Amino acid sequence: MSFGGQTVTFVTVTESGEPGFGGIREKVRTETAVTGCRFRPLRAEETPDYLTNIATGVWKCTAPAVETVLAAEPDGEVKVSGVTYQIVGPVRPKPDMGGATHHVTILCRRSET
Repeated sequence: MSFGGQTVTFVTVTESGEPGFGGIREKVRTETAVTGCRFRPLRAEETPDYLTNIATGVWKCTAPAVETVLAAEPDGEVKVSGVTYQIVGPVRPKPDMGGATHHVTILCRRSET
């Protein structure tokens, strides 16, 4: 089922290999494109200039209930038109009248200074 004409790339971030300097492991990003999505702005916030002037936009993604989308985690990312967004909060499956998962909504954030 299609909820829009956009393609959203879901990025799974995992750690791999032995810990290096400071005990940090290398991050590996695996990208999977999902078509038939709708990605739109939800709200925006900005801190005052005298603090640090950071603009944060929250976006909402409505996507088909495919395995890649259902497996997305809050530490994952999505890419839309070359822009990377951080997934925030849980992935929210939406059931139809029969109880089967109809679609999924995901909130994403992007901050700019």
